[in-house]
Amino acid sequence: MKNSTQKSIKRLSIATLIIGGLALAYLYWEMIAQLWVDSYIVPLTWNPDVKGWQIFILATRFIGFTALFILCCIFLHRINRGLAKGEIFPKSNISVIRWAALLSVLLTFVNSNYSAVVKGESELMLDSSIILVPIIVLLFAGLYKMAYLAAKDSNLAI
Repeated sequence: MKNSTQKSIKRLSIATLIIGGLALAYLYWEMIAQLWVDSYIVPLTWNPDVKGWQIFILATRFIGFTALFILCCIFLHRINRGLAKGEIFPKSNISVIRWAALLSVLLTFVNSNYSAVVKGESELMLDSSIILVPIIVLLFAGLYKMAYLAAKDSNLAI
């Protein structure tokens, strides 16, 4: 692979991490503001009937997005490390994508219920994106695995 291509992929990885880090920082700021700043756009309304549910959704959103960002960092690190070794599609990234699919089930569910939780409502929201998003991520994992196998076969043929 050309050196310029590797540099482009590294730059794209860095840009992705910067944008992801900024999005994560905004998410943290938003959650902290909703918890402790009463003048925020939509301050958190604690409802004693569903306080456990509210804590679960808030904590899961905080931890889940952090875990997703960490998975993204791992994925990009392995891509760049693999390119340095001459691997286009590192096999270890297949499991990272599958973990991201599993995490996306939880995060999609949490995001569907986040606005109701912030308002202190006790309704449970389920929508099709809870199933659709993870299926798309799993399809990406399958495509990535096929690309890995194709790259492996082409290396064996040479």
